[in-house]
Amino acid sequence: MGVLLTDADEGVHEKGEQTNWNESRYVDFWDANQRVGGWFRIGNRPNAGWAEMSACITLPDGKTAFMFERPKITANTLHSGNQQWEIVQPWVANRVQYRGELMVMDDPWILIDPKRAFETAPRAFADIDLVCRSTGLKTVMGFDQDHIDKIFLPGQAGFHYQHLARTTGTVRVGEHCWQVAGFGGKDHSWGPRNWHAKIYLRWLIAALDDDNGFMLVRAVGPTKKTRSGFVLDKGKFHLVDDFDMKNHYAGEPNFELRKVELRIRSGERIWDAVGTPQSWLPLRHKQHNEKGEEAILRIVKSPTDWQMAGRHGEGMCEYHDLMVDERPIGLED
Repeated sequence: MGVLLTDADEGVHEKGEQTNWNESRYVDFWDANQRVGGWFRIGNRPNAGWAEMSACITLPDGKTAFMFERPKITANTLHSGNQQWEIVQPWVANRVQYRGELMVMDDPWILIDPKRAFETAPRAFADIDLVCRSTGLKTVMGFDQDHIDKIFLPGQAGFHYQHLARTTGTVRVGEHCWQVAGFGGKDHSWGPRNWHAKIYLRWLIAALDDDNGFMLVRAVGPTKKTRSGFVLDKGKFHLVDDFDMKNHYAGEPNFELRKVELRIRSGERIWDAVGTPQSWLPLRHKQHNEKGEEAILRIVKSPTDWQMAGRHGEGMCEYHDLMVDERPIGLED
């Protein structure tokens, strides 16, 4: 047994001494009926004096509304910029709110050039109020922190957990408003954070209902590879031993994911699933590598329709790749 989580771990933690110490909380959802999805993240770096705040809504007309900022902070809290979280009941309900401007992009691939996107994309005021519900600590990957060694690479974070979530509430962007009800995942980590600890990573999230779904991670770094996660089957939590993954990509210039096929194994249990991304939002992190050269890590997030055991599911695919000669490095895996 490793470190066991407590109710206090849903909140904020005492900051470490490292400059890159980070506390990050994130949730996503996809409402396939209304074709509205979203994800929200705050990553506080109190020793650096700023936070990373992201808010995103996928709209039914194919447009994407998005905002990223680095608000200044003096403390590690549940509020950064225009986004705030409330721990209503640990492991059962979190409230997430965003009130502020979002860029509205006809084609989110414009974010490959973030400066151009921020300068040219029209803006709309958004008022978003969501409640993210899950089924308790027993269905959290990371309730025993020994789980995390199965999916994290050195440098990603000191502590971490993730679980499935059902998100309901109100999404208002400009003149349009939706009452959403969708599924996705929620995660929370704290400790030193290095976005470039990985060469590539695949994060796959699917839920059929409150009691059935999965969260999987395939991570490749300079010194370690992982492939694991969990399956929730009729409310029972199964740690994943391994999974096979076949990715189907479009060609140049974006190489976006079109379909992913999975075979998931836990003990003698096997599950098959197929995911079909519905849109793509590219993000990036830039820093210099050990040779002093500029390195770009591309992160593409896609609300995804899933099929598993003859049933429809909702969730997300998130694919990270170092870019080499303008190509994602992990296309062959």
